[in-house]
Amino acid sequence: MTALRTNPAARWLLGAAVLATLALGANPARKAFVRALVGRDGQVPMDMFLGTSSGPGLGPTARVRVVLLDGLGAAAARSLPALSAVCAAGQELRIDVGFPTVSLPVQAALWTGRTQQQSGLQYRATQLEAPPAGASPAQVADSVALAESHPEIVRSFGFATTRPDPSRDPEDPEAWRAEFPEHAVAAVASQSRLVHVHVLRVDEAGHAAGAASSAYAEAVRGADELLGRLRAAGPADALWIVLADHGHRPAGGHGGEEPEIRIVRGCVAGPGIAPSPTIASIHLVDLARALADALGAELPSDARGRPWSDALADPASGVTLPRPGPLRVAVAGLLAALGLAWGVRSDRSSAWWRRVPWALLLALVGIAVMHGWPSLSDPPVFAPRGQQLWFACVPAAVLALGLGLAGQAPRAQLAPALGLLAAALVLCRAPEVWLLPGLGLGEPGPPLMPRWSATVSVLFVVVRSIAEGAALAWLLLPLSRRVRSRMRAGA
Repeated sequence: MTALRTNPAARWLLGAAVLATLALGANPARKAFVRALVGRDGQVPMDMFLGTSSGPGLGPTARVRVVLLDGLGAAAARSLPALSAVCAAGQELRIDVGFPTVSLPVQAALWTGRTQQQSGLQYRATQLEAPPAGASPAQVADSVALAESHPEIVRSFGFATTRPDPSRDPEDPEAWRAEFPEHAVAAVASQSRLVHVHVLRVDEAGHAAGAASSAYAEAVRGADELLGRLRAAGPADALWIVLADHGHRPAGGHGGEEPEIRIVRGCVAGPGIAPSPTIASIHLVDLARALADALGAELPSDARGRPWSDALADPASGVTLPRPGPLRVAVAGLLAALGLAWGVRSDRSSAWWRRVPWALLLALVGIAVMHGWPSLSDPPVFAPRGQQLWFACVPAAVLALGLGLAGQAPRAQLAPALGLLAAALVLCRAPEVWLLPGLGLGEPGPPLMPRWSATVSVLFVVVRSIAEGAALAWLLLPLSRRVRSRMRAGA
């Protein structure tokens, strides 16, 4: 330490090394974090209470038809005639599908009654090796599921028959897509007790063009027309459950906790469902309980869904969303405060404005202006290089460069950003995810937390951009001082 204080060259080299590490290492660390988000399964402890469970559930039903319109947002679903007809015949629902809003994990909640955090299936996209314990379809001997595409989802839950046939997947997916409506109508008209039809054209259009596109609107109309055909062909005594698993952003994308993505329109009609003029808000695990009751299936003992009457009576808004606990929030607040304090103390100027972390504020404003505040529904959050986010932070990097050349210590701008990043990492459980496996203490599940996981990805880019500006200033500062010194000597 004494050598650093007395040797300016050693101090300069150490500062250059630290700044270069931050500038060059932020994006690899961000990529490792994103891989942890999407590359692992694992249960996450959470407190959740859905109220009492004393009311009556649905009675057993001879036949159940479940139609899932993948990717259909609530706004697009409001005016669909076939879907509205199902709602008018029974109970219209606002369904909270939980977090994250990813198709296979959401459908696992529908068929098992366990939230994404309970099942440990959170960002899973590949077919499960075996059906989850207690999955309702595996308990129905003649259950049938048809998928317009991505059959790996319906093949994950124990249906007795799935189409397309897994033993001979169609060589031409477009040919199967053309045949799918007729197969779906025939299955719905059959005497099978449980038939599930998974319509994916809306989701595909959402990913390709976004929910604000004409392609999405056309896919929505086509899906509703197919629903009308299915209803017309179905048995008169069937219980109908129609829902989506998530919506889409206007530019495309899902996965986050935004209400417009997470809250979907659903309808239940048929035996045991009295037509209602009101719209009830329930959770997907509540609907899973109703579905299991209608099928006479037994859900896992830790399934949290409430009986039908209880669920309709109490919306319990947001209760299935994971949240950081009080201790975690306190630790995160302390880290953010320490980072800010360290940054403020590093600039000994008496001018208050020099103590403000302007580069951090400018980076956050740039992100908000160009992207809104990103969530896990926003594709740039996952982009390997983070270039779209980085472009929004370029003005902050330039400002950090200017402040550094003006003589401000690099940590005045970097410390608050690093404090915020550390706080966000704590809030989304990243320390456990990275540290516990190395200590042999188990796999704690992915670092997924509404709002905070996406914020970590953004803050890695913010730290990178500020570090790049500060590093360049650090490298140029000796030259800048020498030039100024010669100019003063010449004057």
